[in-house]
Amino acid sequence: MAGKTSLNTSKALFILLAAFVFFSTFSIAGTQTALAALIVLWVVLASLHKASRPTRTQLDVPILLFLAAWIAAALCAERRWENLLDLKNLLLMSIVYVFGFLVTTRRVGRRLAAVLLVSTAGASIYAISIFLLGKGEGTLGRTPGTFSTAMTFGGVMLFLCSLVLSLAVGRAIEPRTRIAAMLAAGMGLVALFFSFTRSSWLGMIASGIVILAALRKRFLIPCAVLLVAVFFLLPDSYRYRVTSIWDAQYRTNVQRMELLRGGWNIFKDHPLVGVGSTDLAEVYRQYKPPEAVHVFGHMHNIFLHVAVTKGLVGLIPFCLLLLSFLRLMVANLRRELPSPERAWVVGSIGAFIGFVVNGLFEWNFGDAEVVTLLYFIVGSNLAIALHEDGFADDGLINGSVRPPSAQSSFGHFFPSM
Repeated sequence: MAGKTSLNTSKALFILLAAFVFFSTFSIAGTQTALAALIVLWVVLASLHKASRPTRTQLDVPILLFLAAWIAAALCAERRWENLLDLKNLLLMSIVYVFGFLVTTRRVGRRLAAVLLVSTAGASIYAISIFLLGKGEGTLGRTPGTFSTAMTFGGVMLFLCSLVLSLAVGRAIEPRTRIAAMLAAGMGLVALFFSFTRSSWLGMIASGIVILAALRKRFLIPCAVLLVAVFFLLPDSYRYRVTSIWDAQYRTNVQRMELLRGGWNIFKDHPLVGVGSTDLAEVYRQYKPPEAVHVFGHMHNIFLHVAVTKGLVGLIPFCLLLLSFLRLMVANLRRELPSPERAWVVGSIGAFIGFVVNGLFEWNFGDAEVVTLLYFIVGSNLAIALHEDGFADDGLINGSVRPPSAQSSFGHFFPSM
C-alpha cells in the first residue's frame, strides 16, 4: 500500500509539473493554477514527513535581498498599499524553487522538455493561423498568438524558440528529439516573426548567436547570410518594419528616446526609493520632454523602470538578482552534463540574454506570462545544479545505485520514472 501511495504521489506531482509547462505557452491562468496546486501538495507532503524540506541554495541571498529591497521601496511610496499589492507578481518567484527541488532526475526533466516541445508547436501553429486568417493586430496583422497582445506573445516565443532551437542544434541529441525540436523551432520562429515585435526579434538574434556560438559555431555565418537573404525577399511593408529598428526618426523609436530622457529626469529627483510602481502616466506627464506628445504608464526599459519606481534601493538588488541567474546557468555549462541537458543549459543562457535585450525596449519583467518562463528556466537550471548526479546518470554512479547519502532529498517523488 505504501508503494502504491508513493507511486500515486509521484504521478500527481509529475502531472502538475507537466500541466504547468504545457499551459506556460498559452494560459497564465492554467499555469498559475498548476503552480498553486504544486505548492499546496508539496507543503502537505512535507508536513506529513513524506517529503523533505528544501535546502539552502546559491540563489537564496540574492532573492531574499531583492524581495526585501522591493518591499521596503513599496513601503516608502506615497500609495503604500497600492504599491504593495503591485508586488503580487513576485509570488511567481516560487517557480524557481518548485522546479529546482521537484525535478530531480534526467528522465523527469526530459519528459517535461517533451511536453514543452508539443506545447510550443501547438501555440506556434495557432499564432500562424491567426496571422494567415487576417485576425491579427494593426496593418501588419501582428499575431498575438494565445495571449492578449503581440508584444507579450513575442516575449514568450523568445524563450520558447531559444530552448527548442538549442535542442535542435545540440550535439548527440536523439534523432526523434532533434526532429521534433527542429519542427517546433521552425514553427516557433515563424510565429515570432509574425508577431512583428522588434524587441523580441533583437532578443532572439542575440539568443541565437549565443546558442550557435556555444553549440555550432560553423552555423553562425550561414545563418547570418540566410537572415540577410530573407530580409531582401520580404514584402516592402515587412522590410520597413525591420529597417525601422535602426531608424532614429521612426515614431516609436522617438518615443523611447523621450522616455529615456523623461525617466532620467524622474530618477534624478527620486534616486533613493523612486516614485512607486503604480501607473506612471501622471508622473511622466510632469517630467516628459517638452516635445513629447504621447504619455506612457511605464518605462519601456526594465532598468529604467526599476530605477524610476524603486530607485537605487530596488535597482541594485534587481541587477544582482539577474547576475545570480546568469551565474547559475554559466556554472551549469561548466559541468559534465549529457548532451540534452547541456543543450538545455545553453538554450537557457540564450533565452536569458534575449530576455535582457528585449527588456531594453519593453517592461517585460512586469509581464506575468514572460517572467513565468524566466523563473521556469532558472528553476530548471537550479534543478541541474542541485541534482547533478541524477541528471548526469539518472540515479546511477559508476553503474551502481547511488547510496542514500547521495540521493536527492526529493528523489522518492519519482520512483517510477
